Amino acid sequence: TRYHISSSNIDQDSDLTKRTVLFIVQNLYFKMKVQLIALASLGYANAANLARVKEDFAGATGEKKYFYHTNTPKKFAVDNGWKTGTFKLGSREFRDTWGYAYPDDNLPLNHKGYNEDVMRLCGEDLKNGANNERTFTVPMHKYDKYGTSNWYKNTHDFSNWNGIDLIPESKDNYEKGSPYLRGGLNFTAHTEIMGDEEIMFQRCKAPRDDGKPGGWVVDRIGPFYATGGYDWWQIGWSNLGDFESILKDHPEGFDVDIKAMMPVAQDGRRLGHPPIHIHHIHAVPRMGVRPRNRIRNLCMHTQIIGATITEKNCYNSSLVMEQHGDYQCNVEDDGIECLTTTENRRLREGLDIEGELNDVRPAGSEVIKFYYQAGFRWSPIRPEVRAVSQTTIMAPASLNRTDQLSRTVTFATPTKAEHMLWYTGRAWADGELFRNKLHAHNMVFESSEFFLGTPKDLGLDQPRMWPEKS
Repeated sequence: TRYHISSSNIDQDSDLTKRTVLFIVQNLYFKMKVQLIALASLGYANAANLARVKEDFAGATGEKKYFYHTNTPKKFAVDNGWKTGTFKLGSREFRDTWGYAYPDDNLPLNHKGYNEDVMRLCGEDLKNGANNERTFTVPMHKYDKYGTSNWYKNTHDFSNWNGIDLIPESKDNYEKGSPYLRGGLNFTAHTEIMGDEEIMFQRCKAPRDDGKPGGWVVDRIGPFYATGGYDWWQIGWSNLGDFESILKDHPEGFDVDIKAMMPVAQDGRRLGHPPIHIHHIHAVPRMGVRPRNRIRNLCMHTQIIGATITEKNCYNSSLVMEQHGDYQCNVEDDGIECLTTTENRRLREGLDIEGELNDVRPAGSEVIKFYYQAGFRWSPIRPEVRAVSQTTIMAPASLNRTDQLSRTVTFATPTKAEHMLWYTGRAWADGELFRNKLHAHNMVFESSEFFLGTPKDLGLDQPRMWPEKS
Protein backbone atom coordinates (compact mmCIF):
# COMPACT_ATOMS: atom_id res chain seq x y z
CA THR A 1 0.00 0.00 0.00
CA ARG A 2 1.35 3.42 -0.92
CA TYR A 3 0.52 6.68 0.82
CA HIS A 4 0.84 10.30 -0.18
CA ILE A 5 0.88 13.17 2.30
CA SER A 6 -1.59 16.02 1.84
CA SER A 7 -1.60 19.40 3.56
CA SER A 8 -3.85 18.18 6.35
CA ASN A 9 -1.25 15.55 7.30
CA ILE A 10 1.71 17.87 7.76
CA ASP A 11 3.24 18.04 11.21
CA GLN A 12 5.67 20.63 12.49
CA ASP A 13 7.72 18.67 15.00
CA SER A 14 10.93 20.30 13.92
CA ASP A 15 12.56 23.32 12.36
CA LEU A 16 13.98 22.35 8.97
CA THR A 17 16.83 24.80 9.40
CA LYS A 18 18.00 23.11 12.60
CA ARG A 19 16.92 19.50 12.78
CA THR A 20 14.57 17.30 10.87
CA VAL A 21 12.87 14.28 12.34
CA LEU A 22 10.51 11.72 10.91
CA PHE A 23 8.09 9.53 12.81
CA ILE A 24 6.82 6.43 11.07
CA VAL A 25 4.55 3.86 12.65
CA GLN A 26 2.66 1.06 10.95
CA ASN A 27 -0.56 0.32 12.84
CA LEU A 28 -1.80 -2.97 11.50
CA TYR A 29 -5.33 -4.13 12.22
CA PHE A 30 -5.24 -7.88 11.69
CA LYS A 31 -4.19 -11.33 12.84
CA MET A 32 -1.53 -12.56 10.47
CA LYS A 33 1.83 -14.24 11.05
CA VAL A 34 3.86 -12.74 8.22
CA GLN A 35 6.95 -10.64 7.78
CA LEU A 36 6.23 -7.10 6.71
CA ILE A 37 8.51 -4.50 5.20
CA ALA A 38 7.92 -0.76 5.07
CA LEU A 39 9.92 1.67 2.99
CA ALA A 40 9.66 5.41 3.30
CA SER A 41 10.94 7.84 0.70
CA LEU A 42 12.31 10.90 2.44
CA GLY A 43 12.39 13.72 -0.05
CA TYR A 44 13.59 17.23 0.69
CA ALA A 45 11.67 20.24 -0.50
CA ASN A 46 10.64 23.72 0.45
CA ALA A 47 8.07 23.27 3.19
CA ALA A 48 5.89 26.01 1.72
CA ASN A 49 5.60 24.04 -1.52
CA LEU A 50 4.49 20.93 0.35
CA ALA A 51 1.87 22.65 2.51
CA ARG A 52 -0.89 23.47 0.06
CA VAL A 53 -3.29 24.94 2.59
CA LYS A 54 -6.71 25.50 0.99
CA GLU A 55 -7.60 28.55 3.06
CA ASP A 56 -5.67 31.00 5.16
CA PHE A 57 -6.53 30.73 8.85
CA ALA A 58 -4.03 33.35 10.03
CA GLY A 59 -5.94 36.01 11.90
CA ALA A 60 -9.19 34.03 11.95
CA THR A 61 -11.60 35.20 14.65
CA GLY A 62 -14.93 34.15 16.11
CA GLU A 63 -16.36 30.90 14.79
CA LYS A 64 -13.78 30.81 12.01
CA LYS A 65 -10.97 30.25 14.51
CA TYR A 66 -12.53 26.87 15.36
CA PHE A 67 -13.92 25.55 12.09
CA TYR A 68 -12.19 25.30 8.74
CA HIS A 69 -12.71 23.46 5.46
CA THR A 70 -11.72 20.21 7.17
CA ASN A 71 -14.66 20.16 9.58
CA THR A 72 -17.42 22.37 8.23
CA PRO A 73 -20.73 20.69 9.22
CA LYS A 74 -22.22 21.09 5.73
CA LYS A 75 -19.40 18.97 4.35
CA PHE A 76 -19.61 16.02 6.73
CA ALA A 77 -21.55 13.88 4.23
CA VAL A 78 -19.69 11.69 1.78
CA ASP A 79 -19.49 12.85 -1.82
CA ASN A 80 -21.21 10.00 -3.68
CA GLY A 81 -19.07 10.68 -6.72
CA TRP A 82 -15.80 10.36 -4.83
CA LYS A 83 -13.29 7.76 -6.02
CA THR A 84 -9.93 6.74 -4.64
CA GLY A 85 -6.91 8.04 -6.50
CA THR A 86 -4.22 6.11 -8.31
CA PHE A 87 -0.44 6.30 -8.42
CA LYS A 88 2.38 4.88 -10.51
CA LEU A 89 5.34 2.71 -9.60
CA GLY A 90 7.51 2.58 -12.65
CA SER A 91 5.21 1.91 -15.60
CA ARG A 92 2.45 0.29 -13.52
CA GLU A 93 -0.52 2.13 -12.08
CA PHE A 94 -2.05 1.17 -8.76
CA ARG A 95 -5.13 2.18 -6.83
CA ASP A 96 -4.68 4.06 -3.56
CA THR A 97 -6.51 1.88 -1.03
CA TRP A 98 -6.02 4.10 2.05
CA GLY A 99 -4.59 1.01 3.72
CA TYR A 100 -7.72 -1.11 3.49
CA ALA A 101 -7.19 -4.68 2.35
CA TYR A 102 -10.68 -4.62 0.81
CA PRO A 103 -11.24 -1.00 -0.20
CA ASP A 104 -14.49 -1.63 -2.05
CA ASP A 105 -16.04 -2.82 1.23
CA ASN A 106 -14.80 0.18 3.24
CA LEU A 107 -14.58 3.17 0.89
CA PRO A 108 -15.89 5.77 0.65
CA LEU A 109 -16.10 6.20 4.39
CA ASN A 110 -19.35 7.37 5.96
CA HIS A 111 -19.45 7.88 9.71
CA LYS A 112 -22.15 10.53 9.69
CA GLY A 113 -24.30 10.32 12.78
CA TYR A 114 -22.09 8.55 15.30
CA ASN A 115 -20.83 11.68 16.99
CA GLU A 116 -24.39 13.00 16.92
CA ASP A 117 -25.29 9.94 19.02
CA VAL A 118 -22.68 10.98 21.55
CA MET A 119 -24.01 14.51 21.73
CA ARG A 120 -27.67 13.50 21.83
CA LEU A 121 -27.06 11.26 24.81
CA CYS A 122 -24.42 13.26 26.70
CA GLY A 123 -23.95 16.60 24.97
CA GLU A 124 -25.99 18.87 27.22
CA ASP A 125 -24.59 17.32 30.41
CA LEU A 126 -21.00 17.76 29.22
CA LYS A 127 -21.59 21.25 27.90
CA ASN A 128 -23.11 22.43 31.18
CA GLY A 129 -20.75 20.60 33.58
CA ALA A 130 -23.58 18.52 35.03
CA ASN A 131 -23.53 16.31 38.09
CA ASN A 132 -26.49 13.93 37.98
CA GLU A 133 -27.38 10.25 37.84
CA ARG A 134 -25.35 9.61 34.68
CA THR A 135 -22.76 12.40 34.48
CA PHE A 136 -20.19 13.77 36.87
CA THR A 137 -17.90 16.79 36.61
CA VAL A 138 -14.99 17.14 39.06
CA PRO A 139 -11.53 18.73 39.16
CA MET A 140 -9.12 16.25 37.61
CA HIS A 141 -6.93 16.10 40.73
CA LYS A 142 -9.95 14.83 42.71
CA TYR A 143 -10.78 12.13 40.16
CA ASP A 144 -7.33 10.71 39.48
CA LYS A 145 -4.00 11.30 41.17
CA TYR A 146 -2.29 10.45 37.88
CA GLY A 147 -4.44 12.81 35.83
CA THR A 148 -2.13 15.01 33.76
CA SER A 149 -2.37 18.27 31.85
CA ASN A 150 0.88 20.04 30.96
CA TRP A 151 1.40 22.91 28.51
CA TYR A 152 4.54 23.70 26.49
CA LYS A 153 4.82 26.91 24.48
CA ASN A 154 6.63 25.31 21.53
CA THR A 155 8.55 22.23 20.43
CA HIS A 156 11.84 23.52 21.85
CA ASP A 157 10.29 23.84 25.29
CA PHE A 158 8.65 20.43 24.91
CA SER A 159 12.02 18.84 24.11
CA ASN A 160 13.52 20.39 27.24
CA TRP A 161 10.61 19.46 29.57
CA ASN A 162 10.10 23.20 30.05
CA GLY A 163 6.36 23.65 30.55
CA ILE A 164 3.58 24.51 32.97
CA ASP A 165 1.76 21.87 35.01
CA LEU A 166 -1.93 22.80 34.93
CA ILE A 167 -2.75 20.37 37.76
CA PRO A 168 -0.15 21.35 40.38
CA GLU A 169 -2.11 19.56 43.13
CA SER A 170 -0.76 16.28 41.67
CA LYS A 171 2.90 17.32 41.72
CA ASP A 172 3.84 14.57 44.19
CA ASN A 173 2.54 11.86 41.86
CA TYR A 174 5.42 12.07 39.40
CA GLU A 175 8.14 9.46 39.80
CA LYS A 176 10.97 10.46 42.13
CA GLY A 177 13.81 11.91 40.06
CA SER A 178 11.54 12.49 37.04
CA PRO A 179 12.69 15.24 34.62
CA TYR A 180 9.22 16.72 35.07
CA LEU A 181 10.34 17.51 38.62
CA ARG A 182 14.00 18.32 38.03
CA GLY A 183 13.38 21.93 37.17
CA GLY A 184 11.38 21.14 34.01
CA LEU A 185 7.78 21.94 34.89
CA ASN A 186 6.58 25.12 36.54
CA PHE A 187 4.01 24.30 39.24
CA THR A 188 3.05 27.87 40.12
CA ALA A 189 2.35 29.50 36.73
CA HIS A 190 -0.86 27.65 35.87
CA THR A 191 -2.96 30.76 36.53
CA GLU A 192 -1.29 32.39 33.52
CA ILE A 193 -3.18 29.90 31.35
CA MET A 194 -6.19 28.99 33.47
CA GLY A 195 -6.88 32.05 35.60
CA ASP A 196 -9.05 30.84 38.49
CA GLU A 197 -10.29 27.77 36.57
CA GLU A 198 -9.17 24.19 37.10
CA ILE A 199 -8.66 21.34 34.67
CA MET A 200 -11.89 19.36 34.97
CA PHE A 201 -12.74 15.73 34.26
CA GLN A 202 -16.17 14.65 33.08
CA ARG A 203 -17.71 11.25 32.46
CA CYS A 204 -21.15 10.52 31.04
CA LYS A 205 -22.65 7.03 30.92
CA ALA A 206 -25.83 6.30 28.98
CA PRO A 207 -27.62 3.14 27.87
CA ARG A 208 -27.80 2.35 24.19
CA ASP A 209 -31.00 3.72 22.71
CA ASP A 210 -31.34 0.99 20.08
CA GLY A 211 -32.64 -1.57 22.57
CA LYS A 212 -29.44 -3.63 22.56
CA PRO A 213 -27.43 -4.45 25.71
CA GLY A 214 -24.45 -2.28 26.51
CA GLY A 215 -24.09 1.47 26.54
CA TRP A 216 -22.16 4.63 25.76
CA VAL A 217 -19.44 6.17 27.89
CA VAL A 218 -17.85 9.54 27.18
CA ASP A 219 -14.80 10.98 28.98
CA ARG A 220 -13.80 14.64 28.62
CA ILE A 221 -10.85 16.67 29.97
CA GLY A 222 -10.39 20.45 29.84
CA PRO A 223 -10.76 23.31 29.29
CA PHE A 224 -7.61 24.28 27.42
CA TYR A 225 -6.92 27.83 26.21
CA ALA A 226 -4.68 27.84 23.14
CA THR A 227 -3.27 30.71 21.06
CA GLY A 228 -1.36 28.82 18.35
CA GLY A 229 2.39 28.64 17.76
CA TYR A 230 2.41 24.83 17.56
CA ASP A 231 2.23 24.54 21.33
CA TRP A 232 1.93 21.17 23.10
CA TRP A 233 -0.93 20.07 25.37
CA GLN A 234 0.10 16.91 27.20
CA ILE A 235 -2.78 14.96 28.72
CA GLY A 236 -3.56 11.65 30.37
CA TRP A 237 -5.81 9.92 32.88
CA SER A 238 -6.45 6.51 34.39
CA ASN A 239 -9.23 3.97 33.79
CA LEU A 240 -10.38 5.21 30.40
CA GLY A 241 -14.15 4.97 30.02
CA ASP A 242 -14.41 3.30 33.41
CA PHE A 243 -13.76 0.06 31.58
CA GLU A 244 -12.78 -1.49 34.91
CA SER A 245 -16.42 -1.27 36.06
CA ILE A 246 -17.69 -2.82 32.83
CA LEU A 247 -15.26 -5.72 33.34
CA LYS A 248 -16.59 -6.33 36.84
CA ASP A 249 -19.98 -7.05 35.29
CA HIS A 250 -18.50 -8.78 32.23
CA PRO A 251 -15.28 -10.48 33.36
CA GLU A 252 -15.09 -12.36 30.08
CA GLY A 253 -14.63 -9.02 28.31
CA PHE A 254 -16.71 -6.70 26.15
CA ASP A 255 -16.77 -5.26 22.62
CA VAL A 256 -16.29 -1.64 21.57
CA ASP A 257 -17.63 -1.09 18.07
CA ILE A 258 -17.59 2.72 17.89
CA LYS A 259 -14.90 5.04 19.23
CA ALA A 260 -14.91 8.80 18.74
CA MET A 261 -11.68 10.31 20.11
CA MET A 262 -11.02 13.95 19.20
CA PRO A 263 -10.75 17.57 20.35
CA VAL A 264 -14.09 19.34 20.76
CA ALA A 265 -15.47 22.77 21.54
CA GLN A 266 -17.44 23.18 24.78
CA ASP A 267 -20.69 22.48 22.94
CA GLY A 268 -19.28 19.21 21.61
CA ARG A 269 -18.59 20.21 18.02
CA ARG A 270 -15.52 18.44 16.70
CA LEU A 271 -12.33 20.37 16.01
CA GLY A 272 -10.26 19.25 13.06
CA HIS A 273 -6.74 19.92 11.85
CA PRO A 274 -6.51 22.90 11.64
CA PRO A 275 -6.74 24.24 14.27
CA ILE A 276 -5.91 21.27 16.57
CA HIS A 277 -3.51 18.54 15.52
CA ILE A 278 -3.66 15.23 17.35
CA HIS A 279 0.03 14.48 17.68
CA HIS A 280 -0.90 11.19 19.30
CA ILE A 281 -3.44 9.66 21.62
CA HIS A 282 -2.68 6.20 23.00
CA ALA A 283 -4.99 3.92 24.98
CA VAL A 284 -2.66 1.40 26.61
CA PRO A 285 -2.60 -1.16 29.43
CA ARG A 286 -2.47 0.28 32.91
CA MET A 287 -0.37 2.05 34.24
CA GLY A 288 -0.16 4.08 31.09
CA VAL A 289 -0.29 7.79 31.93
CA ARG A 290 3.17 8.19 30.48
CA PRO A 291 4.38 11.38 32.22
CA ARG A 292 3.73 9.58 35.52
CA ASN A 293 5.73 6.51 34.48
CA ARG A 294 9.40 5.90 35.03
CA ILE A 295 11.44 7.50 32.29
CA ARG A 296 12.27 4.42 30.28
CA ASN A 297 12.32 4.03 26.53
CA LEU A 298 11.75 0.31 26.95
CA CYS A 299 10.17 -1.66 29.78
CA MET A 300 12.33 -4.23 31.53
CA HIS A 301 11.04 -7.81 31.71
CA THR A 302 12.14 -10.79 33.77
CA GLN A 303 11.47 -14.40 32.78
CA ILE A 304 10.71 -16.59 35.80
CA ILE A 305 9.62 -20.23 35.32
CA GLY A 306 7.84 -19.55 32.07
CA ALA A 307 6.14 -16.35 33.20
CA THR A 308 7.03 -12.77 32.38
CA ILE A 309 7.16 -10.22 35.16
CA THR A 310 6.95 -6.67 33.85
CA GLU A 311 8.58 -3.75 35.61
CA LYS A 312 5.98 -1.79 37.56
CA ASN A 313 5.01 1.72 36.53
CA CYS A 314 6.69 1.38 33.15
CA TYR A 315 4.94 2.62 30.03
CA ASN A 316 3.70 -0.31 27.95
CA SER A 317 3.50 0.88 24.36
CA SER A 318 1.12 -1.91 23.29
CA LEU A 319 -1.44 0.37 21.68
CA VAL A 320 -4.89 -1.09 22.22
CA MET A 321 -6.51 1.95 20.61
CA GLU A 322 -4.86 5.03 19.13
CA GLN A 323 -5.56 8.25 17.28
CA HIS A 324 -3.21 10.45 15.26
CA GLY A 325 -3.64 13.60 13.23
CA ASP A 326 -2.58 11.84 10.04
CA TYR A 327 -5.88 9.97 9.97
CA GLN A 328 -8.12 12.93 9.23
CA CYS A 329 -9.56 12.47 5.74
CA ASN A 330 -9.97 14.88 2.88
CA VAL A 331 -13.26 16.75 2.92
CA GLU A 332 -14.68 14.79 0.01
CA ASP A 333 -14.22 11.52 1.91
CA ASP A 334 -15.85 12.35 5.23
CA GLY A 335 -13.26 14.83 6.54
CA ILE A 336 -13.04 14.89 10.32
CA GLU A 337 -15.55 12.05 10.57
CA CYS A 338 -12.62 9.70 9.90
CA LEU A 339 -11.57 10.30 13.50
CA THR A 340 -14.59 8.21 14.47
CA THR A 341 -13.89 4.54 13.75
CA THR A 342 -16.20 1.55 13.67
CA GLU A 343 -14.06 -1.60 13.67
CA ASN A 344 -14.94 -3.98 16.54
CA ARG A 345 -12.42 -4.16 19.41
CA ARG A 346 -12.60 -6.83 22.14
CA LEU A 347 -11.32 -5.66 25.53
CA ARG A 348 -10.44 -7.83 28.52
CA GLU A 349 -8.51 -5.35 30.63
CA GLY A 350 -8.77 -1.75 31.78
CA LEU A 351 -6.89 0.97 29.93
CA ASP A 352 -5.24 4.31 30.57
CA ILE A 353 -4.94 7.10 28.02
CA GLU A 354 -2.20 9.61 27.25
CA GLY A 355 -1.16 11.87 24.42
CA GLU A 356 -0.33 15.30 23.08
CA LEU A 357 -2.22 17.89 21.04
CA ASN A 358 -0.96 20.95 19.14
CA ASP A 359 -2.59 24.23 18.11
CA VAL A 360 -1.16 24.66 14.61
CA ARG A 361 -2.33 28.25 14.09
CA PRO A 362 0.21 31.11 14.04
CA ALA A 363 1.47 32.19 17.45
CA GLY A 364 -0.63 34.94 18.99
CA SER A 365 -3.89 33.81 17.37
CA GLU A 366 -7.20 34.50 19.08
CA VAL A 367 -7.81 32.22 22.06
CA ILE A 368 -9.47 28.86 21.43
CA LYS A 369 -11.22 27.12 24.32
CA PHE A 370 -11.29 23.39 23.70
CA TYR A 371 -11.46 19.98 25.37
CA TYR A 372 -10.32 16.46 24.55
CA GLN A 373 -13.13 13.91 24.42
CA ALA A 374 -13.14 10.12 24.09
CA GLY A 375 -16.47 8.39 23.50
CA PHE A 376 -17.18 4.67 23.13
CA ARG A 377 -20.15 2.42 22.40
CA TRP A 378 -19.81 -0.96 24.05
CA SER A 379 -21.74 -4.21 24.30
CA PRO A 380 -21.24 -7.66 25.85
CA ILE A 381 -19.12 -9.92 23.67
CA ARG A 382 -20.97 -11.07 20.59
CA PRO A 383 -19.23 -14.29 19.48
CA GLU A 384 -20.68 -14.02 15.98
CA VAL A 385 -18.92 -10.65 15.41
CA ARG A 386 -15.24 -10.90 14.55
CA ALA A 387 -12.92 -8.71 16.59
CA VAL A 388 -10.08 -6.69 15.10
CA SER A 389 -6.66 -6.86 16.73
CA GLN A 390 -3.85 -4.36 16.31
CA THR A 391 -0.10 -4.65 16.23
CA THR A 392 2.42 -1.87 15.70
CA ILE A 393 5.65 -2.01 13.71
CA MET A 394 7.90 0.99 14.30
CA ALA A 395 10.98 2.29 12.58
CA PRO A 396 14.17 2.42 14.66
CA ALA A 397 14.53 5.71 16.45
CA SER A 398 17.00 7.92 18.22
CA LEU A 399 16.50 7.53 21.97
CA ASN A 400 17.70 10.33 24.23
CA ARG A 401 16.43 10.39 27.81
CA THR A 402 17.29 14.09 28.12
CA ASP A 403 15.06 15.06 25.17
CA GLN A 404 11.31 14.61 25.62
CA LEU A 405 10.76 14.77 21.86
CA SER A 406 12.69 11.53 21.45
CA ARG A 407 9.99 9.81 23.52
CA THR A 408 7.73 10.29 20.51
CA VAL A 409 10.14 7.93 18.70
CA THR A 410 11.68 10.31 16.17
CA PHE A 411 14.96 10.08 14.31
CA ALA A 412 17.21 12.54 12.49
CA THR A 413 16.86 12.71 8.72
CA PRO A 414 19.35 14.42 6.38
CA THR A 415 17.77 17.21 4.32
CA LYS A 416 20.46 17.87 1.71
CA ALA A 417 19.32 15.05 -0.58
CA GLU A 418 16.65 12.40 -1.00
CA HIS A 419 16.84 9.44 1.35
CA MET A 420 15.04 6.19 1.95
CA LEU A 421 14.42 4.35 5.22
CA TRP A 422 13.40 0.71 5.46
CA TYR A 423 12.48 -1.50 8.37
CA THR A 424 10.80 -4.84 8.88
CA GLY A 425 8.75 -6.73 11.43
CA ARG A 426 6.81 -9.93 11.93
CA ALA A 427 3.16 -10.10 12.97
CA TRP A 428 2.38 -11.99 16.15
CA ALA A 429 -0.55 -14.14 15.02
CA ASP A 430 -2.24 -15.72 12.02
CA GLY A 431 -5.27 -14.03 10.53
CA GLU A 432 -6.50 -11.73 7.80
CA LEU A 433 -5.33 -8.18 7.19
CA PHE A 434 -8.08 -5.61 7.63
CA ARG A 435 -6.19 -2.33 7.40
CA ASN A 436 -2.67 -0.93 7.48
CA LYS A 437 -2.68 2.60 8.95
CA LEU A 438 0.50 4.53 8.37
CA HIS A 439 1.54 7.16 10.86
CA ALA A 440 4.37 9.33 9.52
CA HIS A 441 4.51 12.99 10.23
CA ASN A 442 6.91 15.56 8.99
CA MET A 443 7.41 17.95 6.12
CA VAL A 444 10.17 15.87 4.53
CA PHE A 445 8.03 12.74 4.18
CA GLU A 446 7.10 11.92 0.57
CA SER A 447 5.57 8.43 0.41
CA SER A 448 5.85 4.86 1.62
CA GLU A 449 5.34 1.34 0.36
CA PHE A 450 4.28 -1.69 2.36
CA PHE A 451 5.28 -5.20 1.26
CA LEU A 452 4.55 -8.76 2.30
CA GLY A 453 7.87 -10.58 2.24
CA THR A 454 11.38 -10.61 3.65
CA PRO A 455 14.18 -8.06 3.18
CA LYS A 456 15.97 -10.54 0.93
CA ASP A 457 12.95 -10.72 -1.36
CA LEU A 458 13.44 -7.03 -2.15
CA GLY A 459 17.24 -7.06 -2.32
CA LEU A 460 17.53 -5.21 0.98
CA ASP A 461 20.12 -7.68 2.27
CA GLN A 462 22.78 -6.05 0.06
CA PRO A 463 25.50 -4.13 1.94
CA ARG A 464 24.63 -0.89 0.13
CA MET A 465 21.13 -1.02 1.68
CA TRP A 466 22.54 -1.01 5.22
CA PRO A 467 23.83 2.08 7.07
CA GLU A 468 27.54 2.61 7.52
CA LYS A 469 26.92 2.82 11.24
CA SER A 470 23.92 2.29 13.49
